[in-house]
Amino acid sequence: MAKNIGIDLGFGFVKATNGEKDIIFPSVVGAGQDLTYRSELTTYVEPIENLAVTIDGKKYFVGDLAVRQSEIVSRSLGENHAQDKNTRVLLLATLALFVRGESDEFNVVTGLPPSYYLAYKDSLAEMIKGSHTIMLNTDGTDRKKNIIVHQVRIIPQPMGTMFNSIFDARGNLEDKELARNKVGIIDVGFRTTDFTVVDKLEYIDKQSYSTITGMSNAYAIVADYLRNKYRIYKENFELDEIVQKAQIKVAGKVESLEQIKKDAYEQVSAKILTEMNSIWDQRDLDIILLSGGGGKALADHILPELIAPNQLVESSQTANVHGYLKLAHKLFGLTVVPDNRPKFGNGNAAETGASAAGSGEAAATEATAGAEQSNSNAQAQPQQQSTPSRFANNRFFEDRKDRRA
Repeated sequence: MAKNIGIDLGFGFVKATNGEKDIIFPSVVGAGQDLTYRSELTTYVEPIENLAVTIDGKKYFVGDLAVRQSEIVSRSLGENHAQDKNTRVLLLATLALFVRGESDEFNVVTGLPPSYYLAYKDSLAEMIKGSHTIMLNTDGTDRKKNIIVHQVRIIPQPMGTMFNSIFDARGNLEDKELARNKVGIIDVGFRTTDFTVVDKLEYIDKQSYSTITGMSNAYAIVADYLRNKYRIYKENFELDEIVQKAQIKVAGKVESLEQIKKDAYEQVSAKILTEMNSIWDQRDLDIILLSGGGGKALADHILPELIAPNQLVESSQTANVHGYLKLAHKLFGLTVVPDNRPKFGNGNAAETGASAAGSGEAAATEATAGAEQSNSNAQAQPQQQSTPSRFANNRFFEDRKDRRA
């Protein structure tokens, strides 16, 4: 019985949900090793704070554990997710956290930045689909996890925000007014900002694109400041908590970074607005939705400069992944009773597109599991009939190269 999963393999953070459990952790992978000693006083509230996996005989530390313990750590910022070995490690580690027992089956919806979508969607889907076996270790004990992925759907990332806004938790159209509008979506992530226009549920190619402006640019400004003022050298994955708190401890003394953080956010926001205005005429849009972890961080600098009606979407850092899950329910059939309780912890990670290493902000929420439908049933006629005819020719549901004549 395949379960639906929405996964956002972001450059900064991995977010995932199946409707009954949500997770988020830094998109950081490090070399794994046997730790010499683990303090008896050290406790890990969440498994993902102590996440290690073994894939093809090689051990990796993932997320917060990699930041804390690995000598060699990387946060990949390349545009081709499918060819990046870190992507596979992050994907399988994420899916393994949803496996009950030793083996489980899934349908996956995920996304790519609009400008990378056509070039890499097929190779990413091929990498995700199929059978995978890894060893998962979150408590000092290796456990074998067999992962089978049946159906994979790749969509432009900001469409997750659109789906999250118009669908209810079961994947049924709920906000008909928004669905009838011409909507601009600004999705600010760690490495990229994605711009997408949706007109009456039609994805508009010529007004949808990606730039390499994101929260990583703000991090770089802060890193330069620390290097020049204090001779402190920090990699971007080491700056999450520093940027979030806008302070750093130097020789036992707390130094404020409020001003450089404000300056960095203003510079990045100004660039995003310039990029937006280069291709959009705001007067042509009914509403602009600001999304992404970076969207919340920069909202005070971006929203006042917009002339079209606008809003920061609720739970902006996780809007895409919840939209992916809602689309999965529409495409493959509902596999779990949705839980509408607040998720993903206290929201501190969303402020900067960041989560403090080892801080426990990666949260998991449990709800009652609902009826599951098999993948074969999801592809049968009843599922197709549940999709309204007005969606039949939309890029939301079928890619241009697959569209029937």
